[in-house]
Amino acid sequence: MQIRDVHNPWRDRYQTASFRGAFFHVETDARASGRRVALHEYPKRDDPYAEDMGRAARRFQVQGYLIGPNYLQQKDALISALEADGPGILRLPMPYMGEDVEVMAGTYSVTESREKGGMCVLEMDFTEYGTPGFSANAASIDTQGAISNAARGVEAMTATMMERI
Repeated sequence: MQIRDVHNPWRDRYQTASFRGAFFHVETDARASGRRVALHEYPKRDDPYAEDMGRAARRFQVQGYLIGPNYLQQKDALISALEADGPGILRLPMPYMGEDVEVMAGTYSVTESREKGGMCVLEMDFTEYGTPGFSANAASIDTQGAISNAARGVEAMTATMMERI
């Protein structure tokens, strides 16, 4: 019996990693998040107050590699994906919470060496994209402006009526 003969749910879920459809192998991936905390410490008071400011953005640090006769083309495709504008879909070998994640690509580095010809190692940082807290298209009600416009309309209508009298 060999290790691969033992059923392992981890192997069942393992998938090929990719970003924007550019595939790569993963050596390690690390995820980080938590809560954003604003710590308030007051003068002449021994009791601080930690204010919960919401969940911190999820961050993904991935060490990947490309290997084989086509690694140069794969490297170019992955670099193009990493440098493209806007968010993209990140698929990791072990899906985060069971699904792919929409992320913004941050910094990356590519390392190639003479000793390891035919392959490159990549360090990539990604940040959860999320949803914007505001939208330029979102309608907002300007109550002060609406009241001012309505008042001007009443003044104009009153002036018109007074002229007729």
